[in-house]
Order: sequence, then structure tokens, then C-alpha cells
Amino acid sequence: MELRQLRYFVALADEKNFYRAAGAVGLTQSALTQSIAKLERDLGVTLFVRSKTGTVLTDHGQRLYEHAQAISAQVQAARTELLVRSGRQRTELSLGVVPSLPDSVLMRLLGQIRERYQGHSIKLVKDWSTNLIPLVERGIIDFAFISDHFMAAPVPEVRREPLFNDQVHVVVGEGHPLYSAASPSLGDLAKYEWAAVSVDPEWPEFLARIFAAADLSPPERVIQTNSVTLAMELIGGGTAVGLASPKLVCAASTRAYRFFDVPELRQQRVFSLCYRSRMVMLPSQRRLIDLFAELVRTEFNG
Repeated sequence: MELRQLRYFVALADEKNFYRAAGAVGLTQSALTQSIAKLERDLGVTLFVRSKTGTVLTDHGQRLYEHAQAISAQVQAARTELLVRSGRQRTELSLGVVPSLPDSVLMRLLGQIRERYQGHSIKLVKDWSTNLIPLVERGIIDFAFISDHFMAAPVPEVRREPLFNDQVHVVVGEGHPLYSAASPSLGDLAKYEWAAVSVDPEWPEFLARIFAAADLSPPERVIQTNSVTLAMELIGGGTAVGLASPKLVCAASTRAYRFFDVPELRQQRVFSLCYRSRMVMLPSQRRLIDLFAELVRTEFNG
């Protein structure tokens, strides 16, 4: 099987019409028909059947089409990589990260990329895990650093590489009345204002369910925001109680915080790097993403 035959095959699979497919690849209809017939004889299977809606793939044809798309992507990746090496083309790595990843970690990543690699552009998107996954699925971003906490089930066609485990605790800042407490109870926590790095409408309901299960009234005020900076300012300044990871908070701030392991509010999370299962990864992209994974693992597993 030759690459040229695969190109003709893909054209017919896409156009579903011999006349249009022949025009797309610069052949006569007769020449295209002969090429497809020879390919089917060589493989010993039927790849297309004619129907009222046009020429459609058989099951064998569909499988070959999937292989052909992968081969085409590999060829394009090889071309792009050589153009990058010759300096005739720049590459862009698009990376999505959850808001809780501190900017200080991203600044170190960008600094190392600047030192080690040339000819690469970086696009960073900060958003929630549930919003980043669809962007990965559609190929709008190449990779995403997400938390599995809000992911109800595995997403088809998206592969996850775990980077580190995370446990969320109750946290208060140095100026908060609970800062010097030995171990606050849910009853103690219900008396204070809370701040959440979340805009999910179910977050206050989640908090209410926890307190209701202990036969307690929930906190009267909950401030929700998608700004990590604002939430940590409220918590670190002693205004509010929050839920946060000691790993992430300590990486983002030099303030003094006190963390409490309250079993009813304890949450386990896994942070992962995600990308499309069938993504053809350029060597340059692989090096950059390995650098990111190494930096995150060192930061949060040390």
C-alpha cells in the first residue's frame, strides 16, 4: 500500500462521490476507480459500498480510514518538526490550567522554557476542569492541567497522566479567631464567613449538606469567586474560612496559614495532565510538556 493510494482512498471517504473525489486529487474518475479497486484487491477486503446517499465506507473501510488519518497526522507532524528545526516555522503549545495552580509555578515554567528552548510560543488558558476538558476534546488546547474532583466519569478520547495527589483541608489566616484553636468542630466553623474558589452553584449546597448531616445550621455567608487571589486574600487576611490544599496554598503565598483536618470536610483530589488519546505529539511538544510535568511533580511531591 502506497501513501498515494491512501490519499485517494481518504479523498473518496471524505467526498463520498467518485466524481468529486477524483477532482479533489487531480485524477479522472476512471483512474480513481481503478486505484480503489486495486487497493481492495491488494487488501482482500471491500472498502466501499454504493448507496442512495453516495459511496460509503464498510467496516473494513472505516478501520482503514482511522489508520489513514493517523498516518496523515504523523506525516504532517514530521513536516512541522523539520520546519521548526530549520527555523522556517514556529510552534505553539497551548496549555490549560485550573485557577488553583499558582502563577508562581507558571512563571517558573515560562522561565525554564525561555532558557532551554527557542522558536516556541506558549498560550496559557486558566479555567475550571469541567471547561478545560471539552477544549482538549475539540483540539482547541493541546494539554490541560486539571483536578479530577469535579469530573464525574472518564472522558472518552482523553488520556490522563496523574502528577500528584492532593488533600483539601479547612484553612484560616493568621488574623482569624480560629487560628489559635486546637481543633475546631463543625459547630465552630458554622459561626464564620466562608470563601470559596468556585462559581459552581452547588458549592453552597454542598456546604449546607455537610452541616445539615451534623444537625447544624450552615454558615450564614459564603463568598464565591473564580479569583484565587481574592479568595486567598479573604482567607489569609483573617476574614473568612476556606477549603484549600496546603500544597497549593504554600506554593502561592508567604502568609501564615493554619490548616485543620476536619473529617467531614476532607476531600481527596488527583491532579493530572490531560491530552487527546490520538493526538500526534511533536517531539518539541513532548519536551515542553515533560518539562511542565517535571516542574509540577517537583513542586508538589517534594
